[in-house]
Amino acid sequence: MATSQFQSFKPKRGHKENFWISLGIEDAKTARTDAVHQGFEPQVYRNIIERTKLSQHEFHNVTLIPVSTIKRRLKNDERFNTQESDAIYRLAMLIKLATELFNDEQRALEWMRESVYGLGGKRPLDMVSTTVDFEIVKDLIGRVEHGVFA
Repeated sequence: MATSQFQSFKPKRGHKENFWISLGIEDAKTARTDAVHQGFEPQVYRNIIERTKLSQHEFHNVTLIPVSTIKRRLKNDERFNTQESDAIYRLAMLIKLATELFNDEQRALEWMRESVYGLGGKRPLDMVSTTVDFEIVKDLIGRVEHGVFA
């Protein structure tokens, strides 16, 4: 009788496993790299906006995707192109890395909006529009995680 109790137990999938799926970037058939190349569906944008509470204008400032393009993609239910999806992916990756750093998504989202000393006073959110800036943020997060501050 005790065995049947254990057979029905299924561990919950962790945040790390579900993150990309919850944003609509990955699914059973589509890997992240393929999703970026195919272009993200408008739902990915909606999911990120809902999660981050960014306005359309703030999203534009972060990703450099013109507001007119965002509005057109949403209105016509069009995929974002590869370059736009790449910028959106960097924003999503920042959310993921910061959440893992703080072990708390709400705190991570707050940190992303703060001026950070290790980034020369810039906000992490302002450093996702280019790969070179994003690499600096990733490097900082990695150093903090490993206790390397020099």
